[in-house]
Amino acid sequence: MIKIQTQEIEYNKDEVLQGLKQYEKKTHFRIQDVIYYPYYFFEYQVSAKSLLKFRGKTGCTVDALGGRGAMVDIQPVFSERQIEDGQVPNLVINEKLAAEIAEKFVFHNASSKAKFITMPKIIEVQRTLFYRPFWLAEFELEEKQGRLIVDAVSGSYHPL
Repeated sequence: MIKIQTQEIEYNKDEVLQGLKQYEKKTHFRIQDVIYYPYYFFEYQVSAKSLLKFRGKTGCTVDALGGRGAMVDIQPVFSERQIEDGQVPNLVINEKLAAEIAEKFVFHNASSKAKFITMPKIIEVQRTLFYRPFWLAEFELEEKQGRLIVDAVSGSYHPL
């Protein structure tokens, strides 16, 4: 057992199965397991001059396996949870590299999307390694079989 920071599961196993069955009535679905996917969360204080003086906070996540950055609207809420060792993949991106990716990503976003007169000043406020829960599902439809991953926080799903 290991202790991790995670987001809470919003869609439990039964709700996911029910939702999938409503979408594809003739398909047989089975939930295999829940996995916890690693991300780094970074929060930054951003300030710059535009037509008005700008000062605010922004957040960014970095995928700890692929290194992709994404802006976040709201700071995720984390809680501690004990889970089995096999429910989390090994990190590919270390914290130092993730911090570099996040800073470049936020700087690029702030520079290109906002119309600042000066270069934005970005100061890291906090960082956290966290895990987002996903349900692994299998499906069968006549001779077609496959796997899906269902985000246990948002309910969105993607084929694997």
